[in-house]
Amino acid sequence: MSTIIKLLERMGNDAILTNLTEFHSAINETNLSSELKTALMNKDTNAVIKQMDVCPDIYCLLFPADENENEESEEAPSEDKSEISL
Repeated sequence: MSTIIKLLERMGNDAILTNLTEFHSAINETNLSSELKTALMNKDTNAVIKQMDVCPDIYCLLFPADENENEESEEAPSEDKSEISL
């Protein structure tokens, strides 16, 4: 896994890799699997993600509390106070 990370980092930092010949030779110099090399050369993002077995989409959802729950919780302490004062 570290080889692909290093290659991707190099691809982002090295402007010479915008040349297609240099791009292909940089990929061929690595010891990656042939499937991963082919996916990189074809610039097939989905195949690279599949080969690396990563989860590309992470979602976080927040739901607001129901207003009724807040009203009930506010009423409950006031009832307790009246019971205590008796």
